[in-house]
Amino acid sequence: MNRYTRRDVVKYGSAAALVSLAGCTGTEDEEGGTPSPTDTEAAGDSTETGQDTEGEDTDGDETAAYDWTDATWDSYWYSLYNMSTNISMSGNGVLFPHNEQQQQAFDKRFPAMLEAAGQERPPVKNANLNMAAFTSGDPAFTQQPVLRGEDDRPDASTLAWDESKASGVVSPSSAGWTHLKGVTWAKNFENHFEILPDSLAAEFRSMVLSTLAQIGINATLIVGGPEGNGALTKGESMELVSGFNPGAGEVVDATARPNHHSAFLWFMSDMTSLAKGGWFGYENPEPLIPPKKIQSLTDGLAKTTMSLFSPQNIVDMGSTRDLGQMLGAIGWYGTHAGSQDLTSQAASHAEGLAGAVVNNLTSDGRVQNGAENQAATQGVVGQGLLWASEIDGVDFTGTAESVLGYLVDELWDDDAGTFASGTDDSTYTITARDAGDVTGGINAADAVLGMDVKDRYARYFNQTFNRGRLQRAERPQSRSENAEYPLPLPADAGGEFGQAAVYNASVQYDTGAGEWSVTDRMFDTAGALYLANQDIWIGQWGGEFYEGRGRPAANDSPA
Repeated sequence: MNRYTRRDVVKYGSAAALVSLAGCTGTEDEEGGTPSPTDTEAAGDSTETGQDTEGEDTDGDETAAYDWTDATWDSYWYSLYNMSTNISMSGNGVLFPHNEQQQQAFDKRFPAMLEAAGQERPPVKNANLNMAAFTSGDPAFTQQPVLRGEDDRPDASTLAWDESKASGVVSPSSAGWTHLKGVTWAKNFENHFEILPDSLAAEFRSMVLSTLAQIGINATLIVGGPEGNGALTKGESMELVSGFNPGAGEVVDATARPNHHSAFLWFMSDMTSLAKGGWFGYENPEPLIPPKKIQSLTDGLAKTTMSLFSPQNIVDMGSTRDLGQMLGAIGWYGTHAGSQDLTSQAASHAEGLAGAVVNNLTSDGRVQNGAENQAATQGVVGQGLLWASEIDGVDFTGTAESVLGYLVDELWDDDAGTFASGTDDSTYTITARDAGDVTGGINAADAVLGMDVKDRYARYFNQTFNRGRLQRAERPQSRSENAEYPLPLPADAGGEFGQAAVYNASVQYDTGAGEWSVTDRMFDTAGALYLANQDIWIGQWGGEFYEGRGRPAANDSPA
């Protein structure tokens, strides 16, 4: 597959629509339509779907080799499909506008956004704008989807999922990973404004994502709760509850948990970056929450998180795997703290977390007392150690090399083409979160350590996501009939009307039978959007990888 420069992408004009349209609020034909640059090159001037050969030279029905480039293109696409479905199509959450006051704000803000972007109308009709995503849902369409109406726009009211099968509960993780994905894409849109055609409204989309993130913050941390507090906060504190049912207006899980805190802190730290970095999507038409307020909220959440959860608390409430996620969040916070004193506190907390990792580390790099999936434990701990090492004066590189070396050398199953959940396991259960942890570790190993992991990542992705069906369907933009394991189109993914192109909750590989099976077909929002973030950080577009590869402070201002 060829790699594309910005000049190449501009050359293909309308083909560039694939990025913004799939990435935020749909496409002209949400489950089909505009081909990618690779499609266009392979098919000459044809723009018909079904022509995609992923840029490889194929002869008849011959299957093209699947490599790092293919895997990171698919990582990009699947990340976008999950994000666009969750945040603007599924209706699986608390939607904006949610009440009369929000409707008034919507009626004022959205025309101003269209004007700022030079657009006459939103690219999606009746978009289901998700400000607080539910923890789970069923991705099956409930009616015949209108993917391209008379006005050439998809009608999101026909793409909503069955509300009766949704959890109806919002958690810090489901909201945090959703809006972190929005922040990453608000940044990515701006870094490609000069590439994307005006008709695709990239500026408008960046404003939509930034707006939803701010509305989500307001609801969860400031005023969305039953007592005038944030819906996910305990009273006036920044301690987070683990579950809130907005329909009933009540907290259903009051326990504060480290993974929920680290997920939301990771999001708020990147939101601080967006608010203070001069980004178009946040500054236009005007901020809803001032940068100082966002910084204050982030600092408050960080102080509460570090106070609540010692390294041993984190392990006791979960496993050593959770040390990795907290290290990643602290790495992001420590590079965006509001004062030098808070940066020092973050560095000290990171040292304690890394010390707990070392206390559970064997001589060959295996992290003990981890999750059921050992590969996931190794991946997220390795990434977390490297992300925390971005804080001034902090360096856990040597430990990370050992941890990620064990992942690559000891847990790779060459026969299966995936990472083993354990060295003695006969079946490997892989959840969306597990896959996010592994992907994060591989991304860090490549981007920071320069380890030789590209070929293994390609096989891992092709086997786990494509053959194994961790991704349940794909849209025509990424689909090739010549692929070794082509996924079904959404309309053919099962059910009366089809299913959205999103991740399954878990899959399993049987080493004895050499077969994959889907073990949980629901949509786990936190796991899926966490994975979607990891997939875009390792994913490429037009030959360029995501700016900074997800590392803290590596993408704080427009390129």
